[in-house]
Amino acid sequence: MTFANQNKWSAALAVLGLAAIAAAGPVAADSVSDFYRGKTVTIWVGYSPGGGYDVYARTFARHWGKHLPGNPEFIVKNRTGAGSMLVANELYNILPKDGTALGVIGRGMPQEKLLGNDQAKFQSNKFTWIGSANNEVSVCVSWAKTGITKFADLKTRGMIVGGTGEGADTDTFPKVLNNVLGTKLKLVTGYPGGTDVLFAMEKGELEGRCGYSWSSVKTMHSDWLRDKTINVLVQMSTEKHPDIPNVPFVMDLAENDEQKQVLEFIYARQAWGRPFLAPPGVPADRVKALQDSFMAVTKDPAFLADAKKQKLEINPISGPRIAEMISKMYQAPLQVVNMAREATNKEDRIQISKVVLKEMKVSGTITDVKGDGRSVRFKGAGQKGKLSVSGRGTKVTIGGAKAKRKQLKKGMSCEFVYVGTKAKSISCS
Repeated sequence: MTFANQNKWSAALAVLGLAAIAAAGPVAADSVSDFYRGKTVTIWVGYSPGGGYDVYARTFARHWGKHLPGNPEFIVKNRTGAGSMLVANELYNILPKDGTALGVIGRGMPQEKLLGNDQAKFQSNKFTWIGSANNEVSVCVSWAKTGITKFADLKTRGMIVGGTGEGADTDTFPKVLNNVLGTKLKLVTGYPGGTDVLFAMEKGELEGRCGYSWSSVKTMHSDWLRDKTINVLVQMSTEKHPDIPNVPFVMDLAENDEQKQVLEFIYARQAWGRPFLAPPGVPADRVKALQDSFMAVTKDPAFLADAKKQKLEINPISGPRIAEMISKMYQAPLQVVNMAREATNKEDRIQISKVVLKEMKVSGTITDVKGDGRSVRFKGAGQKGKLSVSGRGTKVTIGGAKAKRKQLKKGMSCEFVYVGTKAKSISCS
């Protein structure tokens, strides 16, 4: 073959190569679209309905389908257990690895294997990270009637706080504060979700909560802040929140470099404050589509209006960025990891007990209804609170006749039977 002919062939092959590259994008998009068309994507939330993680998941689910090729339906299901460890384990080992199963887990779960939790049946650096709705600052709060008003009180008087399970912020942070900073917190664990912890505070069973997302405080209980029903004692993250500049910052409370290194490692989790993830092994084109569509949702005006209405903070972090941070976490010096492991696991400085949730029966009045009856607030017999109402799991009757939850109205007089924050039956006259 002559040199001239070689050039012709090279040019022809180059054109074909460029054409193939140009065509790859549409082909991949078509492949993703074909897969998702007519399907349902389930977001599994590791906490009970009504809490911060659940609210973020449901808000994304309302808008995500139109941004993912094929426009699948998105639904949310709650799978409570062990502070979202159950969802993390099932996502890694059992749920479909085809891009139809996503999870929302506690931000601390990715560290659990490193911190020595044998119940963590996953490697967090092998998950498929989709994105996070925001970075997060957590706080410790006290119920104002307890008289606990400042962080120093936690070192003298102490405080009884509620937790949702090993590995959750609500359980990890009290241990860290006791072991590293010398507080005297007592932990009652085993609540299905954060809403159950707050309900127990309202009833006087608990004195406070440590590991409470500031965004959730503002979203769910801005009235508690306004009415000074709670006191914010300390903020925990790698950076202070601009909303609460005068609340003590955990990094400033470290007495030496060693303590600061431990706190920085543990609170790195705050960067991926509301994480969405998928199992390992999801096909690469679907991973990219999920990651890209997640970020597209965070720029959608309708989504942003929805989030603003609910006072949700949106400061998104991409899936690849989360994967990068978690990979870096796995490369941390062994000495720092071991010190963090001791801070989160050592229990000789904290009293831990297990909650026993009993079935309760209260006669009272519905004071508020949200989400077509998905949640109701009630007041009566010296008690008040918020209950989640299941379409299948809660028996609703009005005037003795079977009814749907959307028929529940503010002002109705009812008998409420519930366990924790889950309504078993609501019977209204």
